[in-house]
Amino acid sequence: MRRAGLVLAVLVAFLAGCGTGTGDLRLLVPTEVGGGYDLTARTVAAALAEQEGEPGPAVVVVPGDGGRAALARLAAERTRPDLLMVMGLGLLGAVPDDGRGPGGLSATPVARLITEPELVAVPAGSPYRSLADLVAAWRADPSRVVVGGISARGGPDWLVTTQLAAAAGIPAAAVRYAALPGDALLPAVLRGDVAAAVTGLGETAPQVDLGTVRTLAVSSAARSPRVDAPTLREAGVDVVFENWRGLLAPPDLAPADLDRLITLAEGVRSTAAWRAAVARNGWTDAPLSGPAFGSFLDAERARVRGLLAATP
Repeated sequence: MRRAGLVLAVLVAFLAGCGTGTGDLRLLVPTEVGGGYDLTARTVAAALAEQEGEPGPAVVVVPGDGGRAALARLAAERTRPDLLMVMGLGLLGAVPDDGRGPGGLSATPVARLITEPELVAVPAGSPYRSLADLVAAWRADPSRVVVGGISARGGPDWLVTTQLAAAAGIPAAAVRYAALPGDALLPAVLRGDVAAAVTGLGETAPQVDLGTVRTLAVSSAARSPRVDAPTLREAGVDVVFENWRGLLAPPDLAPADLDRLITLAEGVRSTAAWRAAVARNGWTDAPLSGPAFGSFLDAERARVRGLLAATP
């Protein structure tokens, strides 16, 4: 009887470790602190804490290998209902196919959360007063214009930079793009290590507010209410691009567990914490859940592959 009681106690403890409260959830971030994934994860955690009236998920930063380290961690916890990973377009472009799931990932799609424009930003004291100024200097001597971003090759910052260069008539082989950690990009801009940053609006908005950087253009189809800047098209470059972010769960998740995570993800949009973050970061709510999100991942993966194939 004593042995049976011990087994029961261990089972109860194990099930408690797989609890379903948001305090038991973990949110993986696949890149360094300071980037868009980290910002999104901490916003989701705050919104879930408000929504559920209990401690929010633990945010666990697992950087490395362009996101592969976090994806491997997610895949290793197959069927676990208490783990989510923030991801987005950058992960599809920077990470080769890891599995047979949507987007080539060994994971369960939960929900797309937001879309976000990229922006082209320079230091407040930069000689480039407009996108036309930057493009003119870039055309005149591409070797002297270094563009910085957070994304690796295939990620949104890199994609926008290469599309911007192509539309401006700058040879792809001449583009100097520097991929920097999330907390290092803006210091590099302010020091003049890079001529301009191409990155997400959310990560840059605080510096825009402080006046330390100036936005030359945004990549969305319409102007953003968050910053006073034209679109790339209005500035004379025919490029439209929006980044997005969402949530993945481990593979082989039970349907009931997936339904619960989708409900949690959809619920964050009703919280004051989420609404404030959307306005503050220049995001747009873009909910897409479950299988529909999976189909979206497949389409985005194909799109990014096409862009990568067209760029040396």
